[in-house]
Amino acid sequence: MPFTKHAVVTFISDKITKVTDCNVADLQAEFPTARDWVSGFALMVMFVDQPKEEMRPFGMQFVRRAEMALAEYSLARAELLGLVSGNRGRWSPYFRALYHFEAAIAQLYQAHDYSRKLLNTKLFASGDNSPLDRLNKIYGATKHQLAILDQPVWLTNEGIETAEAKISFFELEELMRSCARIATKLTTTS
Repeated sequence: MPFTKHAVVTFISDKITKVTDCNVADLQAEFPTARDWVSGFALMVMFVDQPKEEMRPFGMQFVRRAEMALAEYSLARAELLGLVSGNRGRWSPYFRALYHFEAAIAQLYQAHDYSRKLLNTKLFASGDNSPLDRLNKIYGATKHQLAILDQPVWLTNEGIETAEAKISFFELEELMRSCARIATKLTTTS
């Protein structure tokens, strides 16, 4: 039995009922080889001897994070589509979508952080309000913020928000695309 909008607003969260659209790109369609990037990387190492041996640990960790970020983003998209196209009043799809978005954000942030450490450079300055700065804040909120009032991280029609930051799905997708292009180069000969 579905919950009424009033019941959800009163007993769960008013943020949930505001999600009415799925504005999330199908990144799996854009990067159809993403499901096999880790295997592709291993094949590149074995048969093409690339990347160089000292870069292989970074390459594997980066590719694995990029592959999982896209996989989780795809699962989040599927749950969100299910929510807005027929599961109104059933709120588990919302929380499954939120979980998968949080997992995608964690993997995406870690891929960028590995790059930062490898390159020994700053990718953003704390408080500069860049997409990576906001991604970092949301990633931190998923790990550390207490849910004492409502949701520490929530979905909107446009993206993902916390009390301190928000990032649009488009911005997340652009960050994922940049990682995906690198992962593709690390896993294919073309």
